[in-house]
Amino acid sequence: MLRDDFYYRRPKKNFRLRKVREWTRVLLLGFVSFLVIWGFVFALRSGSSGQLVGFLNQQSFPFQAILLEGVPGYSQPQRPLLDLKRNQGAAIGMFLLTGVNISDPRTFFLGYFSPPVQGPVWLGWAYNPNDPEFEGPILEPIETPKTTDIPAAPVTPGAEGIIVGIYNTHNNESYAGDGGPEHRFGENGDVVTVADTLKEALEKNGIGAVNSKQIHDSVEFMKAYSYSITTATQMTKDYPNMKLLIDVHRDGFPAGVAKRTATVKGKTVSRVMIVIGKKNPHWQTNDALAKKLMALAETKYPGLFMPNISYAEDARYNEHLSDGGLLLEFGSQFNTLEESNGASEAVAEILTDYLKQVK
Repeated sequence: MLRDDFYYRRPKKNFRLRKVREWTRVLLLGFVSFLVIWGFVFALRSGSSGQLVGFLNQQSFPFQAILLEGVPGYSQPQRPLLDLKRNQGAAIGMFLLTGVNISDPRTFFLGYFSPPVQGPVWLGWAYNPNDPEFEGPILEPIETPKTTDIPAAPVTPGAEGIIVGIYNTHNNESYAGDGGPEHRFGENGDVVTVADTLKEALEKNGIGAVNSKQIHDSVEFMKAYSYSITTATQMTKDYPNMKLLIDVHRDGFPAGVAKRTATVKGKTVSRVMIVIGKKNPHWQTNDALAKKLMALAETKYPGLFMPNISYAEDARYNEHLSDGGLLLEFGSQFNTLEESNGASEAVAEILTDYLKQVK
């Protein structure tokens, strides 16, 4: 009797255990689904959905396997491939949602629990799309730029012939594609070399240009624009005939994102992105200029410029100082200095063509 009772009760216990496991799986799946949906809703609301999908595509996210999951006749013959794609999707999804890279144990503790002060760079959009260069709060009215103790750019002989001004708000940015560091904190990094290349290429084409090497981000990266505005403002005063005022940067991506390149004259160069801040009363004028340059470039060197301008709703990037104010990003940290120098030379040709048209 006791034995019969034992075997009678045991299936109930196993049944309850299975129920607990099933409900655990359901809850876990529901939680993950919620996180994924939240991520896409956030991307859509912040205007970065295209960047997120592009990032997933760059990382070979298994869209096809997910879409074909459950299709009759698909799962059995392709089971090994489906399992591989599912695992890849889970790994990339975990990285996007938590910052944990299962192939890098260091991220188990650093990815999510200790995000950097400038924001969760592990997300697909890499930064706040409304403020991609961390301009920070605008501390002074647009009409009266705030001055600082940073020395002004010197007045040079022949200032009347200068029609292009170049500077770097984030001087420390560098390229790691050839093994170098991504930043050279406290000094002029690779983007300053790219700015030099742009100036020299313009001069070779008969365009007067000047390049300020004043460092603006050695004290605090987040306040770099509070310093570079002084340099940029002074340049507009020292060179009254200046038609273009260009801030040279490079983009920044999460680890593992493929670098972007184009081919110019048979040479691999980094792609260039234009950033426009809409916290600027004449941003449409700057935007029209940017589109003219991109159209010229697409005719001469297709693919040199990224097809879409990056707009920032709550930033201005000193572009309010000039109708010809632009922020150009030459590649990302994953490109090489040689690639961005090549892009800079190509951009100089585009700027030359434009300036000769408007003379």
